[in-house]
Amino acid sequence: MMFQIKDLLPLLQSVPFRFIGDENAEINDVVSFKLATSSNGNSLSWVNDKNAVSFSGALTLGLLIVSEAQHEKFLDSKINLLVTDHPRLLFLEVLKRKFSQRKDAKIEATAFIDPSSTVGTGTYIGRNVVIEESCVIGNNCEILHNSVILKNTIIGDNVRIGCNCTIGNFGFGYEKNLSGDYELIEHIGNVVIHSNVDIHNNTCIDRAVMGSTIIEEQVRIDNLVHIAHGVHLKRNALIIANAMIAGSTVIGENSWIAPSVSVKNQLTIAKNTMTGIAAVVLKDTTENSTVIGNPASTMEEAKKWSNIKKKLLEE
Repeated sequence: MMFQIKDLLPLLQSVPFRFIGDENAEINDVVSFKLATSSNGNSLSWVNDKNAVSFSGALTLGLLIVSEAQHEKFLDSKINLLVTDHPRLLFLEVLKRKFSQRKDAKIEATAFIDPSSTVGTGTYIGRNVVIEESCVIGNNCEILHNSVILKNTIIGDNVRIGCNCTIGNFGFGYEKNLSGDYELIEHIGNVVIHSNVDIHNNTCIDRAVMGSTIIEEQVRIDNLVHIAHGVHLKRNALIIANAMIAGSTVIGENSWIAPSVSVKNQLTIAKNTMTGIAAVVLKDTTENSTVIGNPASTMEEAKKWSNIKKKLLEE
């Protein structure tokens, strides 16, 4: 894609910035700042303060996004600058406005959509996608290839779902019968996904036994995540790759569930909770806390037990 900077600037409205340079310059590529000395002269990049401080050399970029604190370092390079207090956030907006990878509205010929389900306007349904009966898919969604949306699932607007996801199948809930054999408890609930949610590839979200498994607005779910039956993910939670959230657990607003974390069933993870990589969370958390380890504990508890172990080893 080739565009002039003057066509980009009016589109950037969410992050304050100022421009230094030639608005008629053309941009046709995006490169890492590591390649900023060998690009074609029409490339866009951004730099954080740490890399800006340590940089030396001549830039061949068409446009650099840089912080107010470090921009003067690049004035002698005679390149075009977007100067802001939030360079990475502004870079995100530039990519969204001029380099979006979202697909145009279309239903691929190999997709199956039950006649009882509805699909909103501006939505892309990929190859071999299956949407069962009585589903509602909102506007401007994207459901990529081979994903399966089972019956009664409700999906809001601007939801992005990756490849090979399964949403709305029954969960892992069993009871022993009188012969001692396990029988599946019928899951008669559904999954409700609010607007502006991202769900990456190969993720499974189970429907509730009764009621709904709920994914609130602005939730981001990474690849290879399992969300069990009856879970409630509150607004702006991040669930990172390989995480497992067991049934009927509530994940609080703005919480960060790190890679490979396991969360026990029926817990309440309070808002603004941060978990460490591969933590095994077995009890409720408190607001604004960080828990790490197996079993997961607060940073203070982890330090205390670490000191005790060191003293024991020294004896």
